[in-house]
Amino acid sequence: MSTRTSYHMSLSYVILNEFELNSHFYACPENWTMSEVERVKSPILGTYLMISGTIYVILYILCLITMFKRELIRHPAYKIMVCLALFDIPSLFIACIFTGYFGYFGIYFCDYPRLIFVLGSFGFGLWMGCSFSCSALALCRISGVNPNLKIKWIFRSPCIYFLILLVFLLPFYGSFFTEALIFRPEYMSWFFDPGTGLVDSSKYHNISQAVNNEAESVVTTLLYAYLVFYLIRSQTNQLSAHDARVQRQVILQAAIICFFHSLASSVYVYMQFFYSPAWLIIFAQIGWQICTGFVTIVYLTLNPTIRSQVCKLICPKKLQKTNQISHFSDAVLNI
Repeated sequence: MSTRTSYHMSLSYVILNEFELNSHFYACPENWTMSEVERVKSPILGTYLMISGTIYVILYILCLITMFKRELIRHPAYKIMVCLALFDIPSLFIACIFTGYFGYFGIYFCDYPRLIFVLGSFGFGLWMGCSFSCSALALCRISGVNPNLKIKWIFRSPCIYFLILLVFLLPFYGSFFTEALIFRPEYMSWFFDPGTGLVDSSKYHNISQAVNNEAESVVTTLLYAYLVFYLIRSQTNQLSAHDARVQRQVILQAAIICFFHSLASSVYVYMQFFYSPAWLIIFAQIGWQICTGFVTIVYLTLNPTIRSQVCKLICPKKLQKTNQISHFSDAVLNI
């Protein structure tokens, strides 16, 4: 069957087809080979992605360990942050470590078609999980700082566990029932078109990606814009110097997270449908890396709770300092 449907280009089809890719869309030229001279390699960018990705993974695992501590995981925000981490960490392996390795050696789809297809399937699914988790986290923070909004019930037991179930169902759908991303070394990025030249490139698109990315871009921007506006409008004249600093940290966290998620989401959709220069494609790839990895830097520099817990985890006791967090800090950062 050569009819184009999401199912026939999905991981679920491959699994039910004895791990054989659909030959109508993912076949490679017969006796395909490519010499080392012909391969497009990106050793500098590949090295950067592998090294930075490894650093991000190590830092993120440390942050994740601290989030599981009883005094933190009881907060709704940390439950969602754990979900986000469970999507971000494997995403870092795909967006940084595997991407860097493939780009460094100039590996094409036809070198390892099944491996690249599976990685691309999970790459998109994990991105959907990251997107929804970020929006849920923004809404959770808003419910914590603005008691006038009657939405806090969403983040109380048992409702929050239904929300978490939804957070995991979306990436499950994205991974197993939509088209897979395919790594393209000539662009050092992931596209839905495998680039074999055997099928018209217009056949390769993922409507779920376009809907997810644009919706995530709009929703996240609106939620974080509201959070920043509310904090600036309602708290400025009532805060101590310490709490004013915490307020600025929250605003900066919101600005960083929102900017990179919205930008990467929009650019990745654009470059799937329209011609994009090499610099924009690389920018989108690094934006994906930043979206999934830079959050650890945000946690360790702007979130005093996680920073202090990570210090306790890796530093000798005599080098640790007690990190006092005010009630306002608790309300904003640890809801």
